[in-house]
Amino acid sequence: MRIPTSRIHQLAVGATAGTVLLAACGQSPDAKPATPELKVTTVTPKAAGDLDSATWAVASEPSSMDWIYNASFDTGQIMANVCEGLLRLDPDLHVEPALAESYVNPTPTTWVYTLKPGVTFHDGTTLTAEDVAFSLNRNLDKAAGSFWSGAYVNVKSITATGPLEVTVELTKPDALWNSYLSSPAGIVDSKKTVEAKGKAYGTPDGGVNCVGPYALTKWDKGQSITVTRDDHYFDPAHRAKIAKLTFTFVRDPAAEVNGLLSGTIDGAWFLPPSSLAKLSKSGVGTVYYGKSTQGFNAIVMDMSGPLKDVRIRQALSMAIDRNGIIRAVAGGAAQPQKAPAVPGSWGYAEPTFQSAWDGLAVTERNLDAARKLVKEAGAPDRPIVIATTNGEAEVPVIGAEIQSAAKQIGLDVEIKTFPADAYNGVYTDAKARKGIDLYLTGWGTDFADPVQMYQYFQTGNFYNFTGFSDPKYDALVDEAAQTMDGAKRAELITQAQQIVVDQLLWIPLYAPYNTLFLNKRVTGSPASYVQLHYPWAADLGAAR
Repeated sequence: MRIPTSRIHQLAVGATAGTVLLAACGQSPDAKPATPELKVTTVTPKAAGDLDSATWAVASEPSSMDWIYNASFDTGQIMANVCEGLLRLDPDLHVEPALAESYVNPTPTTWVYTLKPGVTFHDGTTLTAEDVAFSLNRNLDKAAGSFWSGAYVNVKSITATGPLEVTVELTKPDALWNSYLSSPAGIVDSKKTVEAKGKAYGTPDGGVNCVGPYALTKWDKGQSITVTRDDHYFDPAHRAKIAKLTFTFVRDPAAEVNGLLSGTIDGAWFLPPSSLAKLSKSGVGTVYYGKSTQGFNAIVMDMSGPLKDVRIRQALSMAIDRNGIIRAVAGGAAQPQKAPAVPGSWGYAEPTFQSAWDGLAVTERNLDAARKLVKEAGAPDRPIVIATTNGEAEVPVIGAEIQSAAKQIGLDVEIKTFPADAYNGVYTDAKARKGIDLYLTGWGTDFADPVQMYQYFQTGNFYNFTGFSDPKYDALVDEAAQTMDGAKRAELITQAQQIVVDQLLWIPLYAPYNTLFLNKRVTGSPASYVQLHYPWAADLGAAR
């Protein structure tokens, strides 16, 4: 599963905490959506033809192009065009075949995949079932330390059962298994290449040898990665239209925006929110807004201190001006969030999820009701500590807004600021979480299934930071994860969602849209949040 990060999008926010304005009392006067004028789209206009070259901005250089260590947004959006797996996500966030021609589920715990014939790696050698079995089994190798090993928790064995056939045996039914195969957990590379390169594999010196519309041809350390079209790529529907695409590492959001405005950079995802209006009006290109599976939350880290009483957590949630936050830190490119799994993660049974979402009220701003809850519970005898970091521009702004909201309902909040590295350390180090009551971060699903999100709240889960444990909840999520029928799975997981929301283990804040800028000379890529699991750059081409 993708390692969570507070940087769900790159920010250069010009706002300060004072830009989030709250009503003095009662209901917020701003009940309307923060950005009703935004048009959310799945795709951009289809490309008219080919281009010789284009340049794309990413915020950081990959630490590795080895797929089992692919856990960052910048690495993911490059690798999605270079290394494919058995399955992929389509622009509607649904799973579709990639290297697999077909697959069957002859028993509840058996999956058989038939590979497309004649598929070749970038070096021209032919893909075999042995390559697939080897690649998937790397995620089971504890010594390798795959970041995606969690996707394989129910896998018993993976074997090549024919020249073009791979069989996966599970220990129990797993409704998320195929979805995980559309992520880096399902990527395939040449067994011969991986073994020959050894520790150099995935580095600037060793490279990769995958199947994809683009091949990695140059890695200029600290500067850029260049990929070129593979004219032997097996899928004509996704033949790359740009002959050479350069991903340039632009760490400074202001420099990225300047590059987009000057035309030296043709496109980028995760646009700095403060630049959205300027980019939209520039005449240089177009800003697109797509649906996303990501959300931004205030995660409860300690339920033994001032947030012990659920009424205090509920009161704090009801005091927050989510529309104000959206305007201040997301440039309006988001919607208020009501639960950890956002609408973009509803890949099936959408009416069921929508009905449950509409019924959630604890995230609707109501200061009078919040004050009443605090009076009933009694204000905590020590401040609520919120962790923030200056390494993420939106985090101090959100922390200050929560502090202001808390004050209006009789709660005391203390802000504790951490360096970026220490801030991210809370994910893996329990000592780093000590003394923190609320932690601000972005988190989402890797594919459109809320079950992945709600597994994090089960007893003993690595990311269940509060130690929450509820046998009823565990049973609901376990049953959902083993239920192949989407309608029934949705009914089960919305029941589990209600428990999480009632307990407010996370306080949901906002669900950002997937932002994309395309220079007016290029078009064609999807706008929805599939750039980590779909060869989006292959669809990109000349606008006219």
